[in-house]
Amino acid sequence: MPTNMPTKRAIATESGLYCPLRNPVSHPSRVSNRFSNTSLGHQLAIMTAGLCLLVSLALIALGAISTRHMQMLLQEEYGTSLARLVAARISTAMERGDLLSISATLQRLLENSMAQAITITDVDGKALGQAGEAQGENLYQYNAPVHIESNIAGQIVITINADNARAAQSRFLLSMLGLAVLLSLAVFAVSRRFGQRLGSNLASMASKIALEEEDPRRRPANEILRLSRQIDALPMDLLRTRSEPGPSDENYRTTAVVYLHLSSLVNYVDTLDERALQRYIERVHQVVYAAAGFYAGDLQVARQFGLAVYFSGHNSAGSAAFRAASCAWLVRAVSRELEKQMSLSLSIAMAISQSELGVGSGTDIYPGLYTQHTLDELQSVCASKPPDILLSPAACEDIDVAGRLQHRPTDVMDYALIEEFAGPYQDLLERQLRLILKRLTDNPKR
Repeated sequence: MPTNMPTKRAIATESGLYCPLRNPVSHPSRVSNRFSNTSLGHQLAIMTAGLCLLVSLALIALGAISTRHMQMLLQEEYGTSLARLVAARISTAMERGDLLSISATLQRLLENSMAQAITITDVDGKALGQAGEAQGENLYQYNAPVHIESNIAGQIVITINADNARAAQSRFLLSMLGLAVLLSLAVFAVSRRFGQRLGSNLASMASKIALEEEDPRRRPANEILRLSRQIDALPMDLLRTRSEPGPSDENYRTTAVVYLHLSSLVNYVDTLDERALQRYIERVHQVVYAAAGFYAGDLQVARQFGLAVYFSGHNSAGSAAFRAASCAWLVRAVSRELEKQMSLSLSIAMAISQSELGVGSGTDIYPGLYTQHTLDELQSVCASKPPDILLSPAACEDIDVAGRLQHRPTDVMDYALIEEFAGPYQDLLERQLRLILKRLTDNPKR
């Protein structure tokens, strides 16, 4: 067969007889959206009526199967019993060989029973007598042997027509289906009325809480969607009451504080224009925020030219005081590297101390009030503008600080000066320094 023969579709297309389907079947999601946008009364009515019809159909199917099974059992029992009765009555006539009596007996039994045809055969299958004629679609045959004394002389075959029984069963099923449909319609009407009352109540609630009049053309038909839209439009943040203040455990743990006095910013406030000042403060923010991020520090503004980074809780990087010292080292190192690329100075004086309580929160202001004296002390220490990072006596007593870095005493309120970190921690700080510098140089501006 040649392969270049045109197909029927190609021929139809060329002749103008083929046209693709222009109105495809609606997508299920569109049908679902259309149903969800209808009124609550229609939704409730359709769902309840559909559920009622589904349950009714299931019960009708179960009843039909059960009825047919019982009918077949009774019919089989009746046919078998009738075949045995006929065999018993004609056994004497067969013994005498009286075929005329056999035919008469079969005819009488046919008239007084539900059998449509009765046939008697001998042991060789030859018909000896027959009464009636089997006609119809639902024919069932039942047989029984004919005994003469202890020998089988033949066989009785009875044919029963079950068309009437099937028709009666079909009429019964149709009547039950009609009843199920009527019941579903009644449920539809009742549910729709109830749903409309419920929907009107929801629509009234939606109109009561509406902040502004809604365009009727854009108003959804479904009352629940309308109420949901009005609730979403409410300023819930303003309406929601605040919870009662309560203490938090994290605010009552020992906290290390790094105080950063922005020495250069004091001079730049009056000399730089507003735009340049914003860029400078943004750069300082980037440096401190990046360094605090490595050690889970909480950055906050503490004074006019002072920042505070709080460290508390357990962390794999070390104790709170050691993480504060590491963060301060990173800030100093990054600032010195960036100064080489900037025309402005990034001079920052830093001091570290510990507080028995944390920074506090809006629900518990006591810890924040308690830490103010620590911030005042750190501010006074940084006022002397120390060139390096200072540690308070309480911070020097920390186990991780004592074991992981070296410091020496100074004359500034018994504070110590950080000299260097132990080998592995110094290497880690160097890697973090390179990461911060790479990030800041790749993104010089936010």
